[in-house]
Amino acid sequence: PTCKFKERMKPFSRGLFLLFAILSLMLFTTGCEQLLTEIPFLGNIQPSNQQTVTETPSPTPIPQTTSTVVTPEVDPNQIILWLPPEFDPENGTEAGTLLKEQLESFATDQPDLNIEIRIKAPTGAGGMLDTLSSASLAAPGVVPGILIMTRTEFEKAARAGLLMPLDTEVNLGAQTQYLPFAHEMTFVKGTQYGLPFAGDALCMAYKPLEVAYPHTRWQELVKVNIKVFAFPASDSRGLLQTLLYTSLGGVFGGDETKITLNEPALQESLLLLSEGANANTFPTWLTDYSTFNQSWEALLNSNASYALVWVSQFLADMPDNVTIGTLPAWEDKNYTLADGWVLAFPQTSAEQLLHYQLLADYLLESKFQGKWTEAIGLLPATEEALNRWNNEEVSGILLEVGRSAHPLPGNLVMSEIGPLFQQATIEMIRKQTTYIESSNKVLKALSE
Repeated sequence: PTCKFKERMKPFSRGLFLLFAILSLMLFTTGCEQLLTEIPFLGNIQPSNQQTVTETPSPTPIPQTTSTVVTPEVDPNQIILWLPPEFDPENGTEAGTLLKEQLESFATDQPDLNIEIRIKAPTGAGGMLDTLSSASLAAPGVVPGILIMTRTEFEKAARAGLLMPLDTEVNLGAQTQYLPFAHEMTFVKGTQYGLPFAGDALCMAYKPLEVAYPHTRWQELVKVNIKVFAFPASDSRGLLQTLLYTSLGGVFGGDETKITLNEPALQESLLLLSEGANANTFPTWLTDYSTFNQSWEALLNSNASYALVWVSQFLADMPDNVTIGTLPAWEDKNYTLADGWVLAFPQTSAEQLLHYQLLADYLLESKFQGKWTEAIGLLPATEEALNRWNNEEVSGILLEVGRSAHPLPGNLVMSEIGPLFQQATIEMIRKQTTYIESSNKVLKALSE
């Protein structure tokens, strides 16, 4: 029986061996997980949590095409001064030499401070405002400590938040007695952002041999058979009309975004232009003039007996047969418009501002300002500087002009009213409409 038992077991063992051989082959050919799925009784066996990790090579970093801007380190003892080309201390002029000497004097008195002068165009790409806007964001190390800008660009910079307001911490020039126009032109929206550096004002030029007693009232000037008064009737800013309107007390409203005009002042100023055209004081050919250089040339060429010009035009040449004076008045009070240059400080630290103030003191010192403004041919910002001029005759005239001067309206106002006043002036000189019709057209345009 035992032997029989052994005989009966052999086929079973061979079958069992065959089964495990088949299973082993399947494990190697199909993988464990597939096997667990396909064989029911092995499905109860949980697979191991260990996973085979396949190493893959790290990707090569791709270089970035954008360049990294390295911000220059700010040297606390360096003062960067931006100047317009006409104020270049290296231009070889008498005014340039005076400015260079003043800067050298500062360097001697302040040996620890270094001045770097950069000449920047007042407007356009690469100009002061354009460069200041980009440098303030990307490269604070090249932002100037002091810059001298035209009044127009100064206002733009202040509105853009690029300049430091002169609050109680900045008392520079607080004791200086500026001419009223000079002080007023440093304010933007009621806040002072700079200090007056130099000015220019509209005045009346004439030849004394031809005009022994110049007219002092606008109403006298526009009478019949009165001599020609040259001005650029096609000036894009309409400055004579702006001057006449504001000298009559005309304002532009308290809200810069919505300009409103005083209708009586507008009509009276346009009426004067109309009467001047009828009397040939303002001949039709003035509408061919768009610049003040043309009105200056008309006087020099004896095409006119009077000319509306800038003070700087007269001071640049000072012909022997020409002089200047205040503009005619409506009543007893003289009035003119002025422009100029402003010294300002871009945003900076309190420590650096103290250094910049030291240099500003030198640039605004009355003795230097007197010599420099006379040499360059500009209107000083203070009476004290004007009193230091060698030419007392001219400085006396400029004192009267300066005291009667008011700053030009702001950029937003001028951009709106300039074209309208220009068109109204042309209509009056060409006798195309009545002063009432022209006034209504201006008012309507502003209300739309």
